[in-house]
Amino acid sequence: MTLRVRLVAALVVLLTVGMVVFGVAVTSFHARSQYDVLDERLSTQAPFAAARLAREAGLNGFGGRRGPAGGPSQLGPDAYVELRDSDGDLLRSGTFSDGSNLPDIPADLSVDRSRFLTVDSAEGSGRWRVLVSEPDPFAGMVSVVAVPMGDVDDALGRLILIEVLSASVLLAILGVGSWFILRRGLRPLEQMACSAGSITASSLQASGGGAATSIERVSPADDQSEVGRLGRAINTMLAEIEEAFRERDATEERLRRFLADASHELRTPLTSIRGFAELFRLGAVEDREQLAVVLRRIENESDRMATLVEELLLLARLDQTRTPQRTPVDLAVLCADACTDASATAPDRRVTLHVPSPVVVTGDVDHLRQAIGNLVTNALRHTPAGSPIEVGARVHGQTAIVEVRDHGPGLDAEALGHVFDRFWQADDARVGAGTGLGLAIVAAIAEEHGGEVTVDNAPGGGASFSIRLPLSPPRSVLREHHPGGALAGQNGPGSADGVVGV
Repeated sequence: MTLRVRLVAALVVLLTVGMVVFGVAVTSFHARSQYDVLDERLSTQAPFAAARLAREAGLNGFGGRRGPAGGPSQLGPDAYVELRDSDGDLLRSGTFSDGSNLPDIPADLSVDRSRFLTVDSAEGSGRWRVLVSEPDPFAGMVSVVAVPMGDVDDALGRLILIEVLSASVLLAILGVGSWFILRRGLRPLEQMACSAGSITASSLQASGGGAATSIERVSPADDQSEVGRLGRAINTMLAEIEEAFRERDATEERLRRFLADASHELRTPLTSIRGFAELFRLGAVEDREQLAVVLRRIENESDRMATLVEELLLLARLDQTRTPQRTPVDLAVLCADACTDASATAPDRRVTLHVPSPVVVTGDVDHLRQAIGNLVTNALRHTPAGSPIEVGARVHGQTAIVEVRDHGPGLDAEALGHVFDRFWQADDARVGAGTGLGLAIVAAIAEEHGGEVTVDNAPGGGASFSIRLPLSPPRSVLREHHPGGALAGQNGPGSADGVVGV
């Protein structure tokens, strides 16, 4: 059974119960009013009818000296009168009509007190209202006066008929009207159900299969209605589901590329090691010089593979979104250390350091040292020999910025969009070789510390890499939490501005 049918049925049932209760109440009130009018008429006219019957029967004196022996009766020609003694035995009965329809008054009627009662007719074709009067103290008789209730019953019957017809028409109108109103009101809900069904059957399956398909949205109704709010909630849920599918597909695609690239990168040194070992096993290497070359190549390839594996493990640890060790770190000191390492690795390079003042952040000193070192190493590896490199650290607002700029050929548009992807390497325009994981590690470390790393082509040529990290609280606050201790990374001057390695 549909929701519309249940709502209409419930509405009709409730209205029917309400109308029945209302009709019973109105009918009871009207019947009571009619009874009161009839009883009042009986109370007023019964003594006259009883006196008339007593006079016709020769029972003079009914009603006492002050009784209405000669008064008129306005009960109508169908009135029925009985005179009984104090024991309830019938003395005289009579009617002012032809007597074809009489009330069925019990023979053993109790006459000890005055009361009203309703009895059926002797023929069963109607009802009579009966008044049993109090015993007359002078005549010692009791009068029982009855009048037919045909007019009252007819009026009540007409009222009930009008109520039934009116209720039936009203229920029919309300039922049909509520059906169309609910149909109109629930139409957006039906459209949402159809849209959700089509989404479940098609869009989600397409998205689940890796297709770049946008999930269809439902059409919400009035924003102020419950159906409209439901539509908005469904659309919000669908947007989140679509984003989750996109993230899942992107993650799976990155994982596939990662596994393929990792397999390729690991296969290269393994193939070299296997080839040189095969040469040695087959005796192709005879003299000691050739043997030394082969062993050196095996050692170099082993080192390359070990470096690749260590970088992959580091990326895996960074992907676990764990909270890094939080200690105060002076980035100026880390930049100076990176420049010193660069001058030792490439003494032919001009490495310039710009750190006018300490730049303190909180984080993992080892990871931050590796991030800066990777940027400097990348500049050394992918720029022509002899080209200068500039390293600096500064504060901008509430952000600490580390910049590494080279003076090489720069990056093209494709490289700018993929330089931080794992295993991605630029083309031959930037000479050198590497694992393709160094900049990806830098990006992961920056994200781990709540920052980011960006790259752009610098004015005048070359690439400029920038790490932006949230600035630490003032040094006075840090010293309150680290009394008597130096900042992490401080093994030399807190600021410098000059050339390291010429």
